[in-house]
Amino acid sequence: MPDAMVTARMSAEKKEAGNRVLEQLGTNASQAVNRLYDYVIEKKELPFPEQQERRKYTQEEIARAIAWVDSIPKKRASGRFSDMTIKGAKRDRLIAKGLMQSGDA
Repeated sequence: MPDAMVTARMSAEKKEAGNRVLEQLGTNASQAVNRLYDYVIEKKELPFPEQQERRKYTQEEIARAIAWVDSIPKKRASGRFSDMTIKGAKRDRLIAKGLMQSGDA
């Protein structure tokens, strides 16, 4: 059976750094990926530490957290921001970065 190709996306810097380390270890990316697949096929798991399962919060904990956030004093903006919408703030930021003209929608 002919070999199949596996493609992975990563930054060029990560690829170069990883290839240097793999070379120091006497191997290459293809061999490392093949060994990873062999492990996963045999063990039916990843060879990395398990990620902790996300904690489930009770409705009471969520309600307390919402109440705490809602209790934070709100400060009204002043000056040019006093009546600015989120859309307006995004528009101003794009104009400031030169990505939009002030006359654009």
